[in-house]
Amino acid sequence: MPENSRASTQGREHQGASSEASKTTMVIHSIGELAIPPISKDGAIHGKEMANVARHKNAAIAIAGEKIVGIGTSDDILKEHGKAKDIQLVDAGGKLVTPGLVDPHTHLIFGGNRASEFIMRCQGKTYAEIAEAGGGIVASMRATRSATADELAKTGLFRLQRMLQAGTTTCEIKTGYGLDAQSELAMLQAIYKLRGQQPVELVATFMPAHAVPPGEDRESYVQEIVDDMLSRASKLSKEHGADAPIIDVFCDRGYFTLEDTRKIFVAAQALGMPTKVHADEFVNLGATKLAVEHQSLSADHLLNVSDEEITKLASSKTVAVLLPGTSFYLNLAEHAPARKMIESGVAVALGSDFNPGSCHIFSLPLIWGLACLHLRMTPEEALTALTVNSAYAIGAGDKVGQIAPGYQADITIYDVQTIEEVPYNLGWNPVNTTIKKGAIVHRI
Repeated sequence: MPENSRASTQGREHQGASSEASKTTMVIHSIGELAIPPISKDGAIHGKEMANVARHKNAAIAIAGEKIVGIGTSDDILKEHGKAKDIQLVDAGGKLVTPGLVDPHTHLIFGGNRASEFIMRCQGKTYAEIAEAGGGIVASMRATRSATADELAKTGLFRLQRMLQAGTTTCEIKTGYGLDAQSELAMLQAIYKLRGQQPVELVATFMPAHAVPPGEDRESYVQEIVDDMLSRASKLSKEHGADAPIIDVFCDRGYFTLEDTRKIFVAAQALGMPTKVHADEFVNLGATKLAVEHQSLSADHLLNVSDEEITKLASSKTVAVLLPGTSFYLNLAEHAPARKMIESGVAVALGSDFNPGSCHIFSLPLIWGLACLHLRMTPEEALTALTVNSAYAIGAGDKVGQIAPGYQADITIYDVQTIEEVPYNLGWNPVNTTIKKGAIVHRI
């Protein structure tokens, strides 16, 4: 297989077996550059290995049903797979192809909007000042509590359709704007409803510990989460035939303490629920260290992560999910120390943090550009962070985020020729085609 000299392809080339060839349902051929992040069956890609993206020229991918079955040159794949009965041939026309993009951190379901806060921010108000004035998470809580699960799902559907057009094929969605049992469970119900209404694969995160509801005692609210809400969320997931939701906590100044977070983690893990944490966004409370100790899927934000915690992350399977769209949207002077993390051996992922207030950005190609500009990540590192590492950050790395035989055929085709051109073309959507589980679900 022809390849770019910057990345080794040893062990990655796959010629589909003849038994698979007869089952082939789609071949994507004439790919100008097929960019494949490092392959991993045992957790996210760490440190400098993130840059080892294989870049194949004149490549093709063979798909059988929902799975990838072959990768090779266009000539070889078409010769072996191209004559299968009822096969769909997709001409990539010399374009760039990557794995479908994975968003590991969104707050996509909410009622109302907070456009007025954007104006306040333009006038120099900080996140804390806006919250003190009655805005922030509590403002979204009021609007979300007044909406039904069906109404929340309807607005969520619109947003997911836009994300699909920008190349997102798998997306994590959090609750966290209800802040009482009834409303939080309605949000979780809306996530499960959305699974059957559109093609983006959804991973649910239950996050009643996003803020303390107005007028409530924090310790009492944490106890309610532990004693009641977690078990009810687990029961609801089983009713929908879904995996247990991930449990997330906003552990930071003015929100939940380290001890609150530990208490929720222990209760969640006793119910078989994986965990993650909003950590070190405003100040460092030790939440990243706690996440590593509890073998959490990820620690997210990390603007104020300590050197000690970076070292602990590097030797763990906990993924550092960085959100450059948020620090950009909040006009912060400092961003998460991505370069230090990567050079220290941390597994870094990237997410949008799409939400109604602090980051109203859903485009992962835009996040790709911001990661290169503000986090000083290379285009190759950012691609790995947006695919395989993001998948592991939500517990889905065994099936999505990679282009390899046996993985889901989740693929993004771009109207550019190389991966450098995605972050370079900041400000427009470069996605031409989105394929989910072997079916074209968006095409210009």
